Amino acid sequence: MVKTMDETFAIFESIKKIRKSKGITLQEMSSRTGISVNHLSQIELGKTNPSIGTLKKITNALGVPFMSLGNETIASSSPHNNEKKAEVVRKDMRKMLVYPKSKTKVYLLTPDLQRQLEVILSESEPDEQGPEEWYSHEGEEFGFVLEGELEVTVDNEVYVLKEGDSISYRSHLPHRMRRIGDAPCRSIWVVTPPSF
Repeated sequence: MVKTMDETFAIFESIKKIRKSKGITLQEMSSRTGISVNHLSQIELGKTNPSIGTLKKITNALGVPFMSLGNETIASSSPHNNEKKAEVVRKDMRKMLVYPKSKTKVYLLTPDLQRQLEVILSESEPDEQGPEEWYSHEGEEFGFVLEGELEVTVDNEVYVLKEGDSISYRSHLPHRMRRIGDAPCRSIWVVTPPSF
């Protein structure tokens, strides 16, 4: 998910920390996610590298944003201060996520996940197809392709997006996406409420 082994372990360790702070047993987590107790335990110990879909199931069951795992600055950010007129996220200060088993990078373009929406930049390399897993959660999503081609499937309907194309849909519908073609793909996503 992130670049170093220490940071990766911090992600899995934070799952256990959040679960325990909410008084949720491994058995309850298993019931909520459909993931076996043994597999959940292995994930918390950092002994297995779970898929994005598995991590999303876990964060949904815990009621925390996916991107907050292992990142105290995202997870503990104070609510948006209405007195500030604007907040800038400098290019070199973006919070970055690298999926397990993947070269796709996701950058958080909003300062934190304590707002009404989140904006992310997704970058996939030519040899990276992207996850084939289905997602669904509350809210709405909007995507805009900056470069390359992206296949987005929403409720079993396939949409091929090229540079300059955009898509929006209700997030409760099962959806997934993957990079297609021979070029890198860069896209901007707006999600409300924040769920990544």
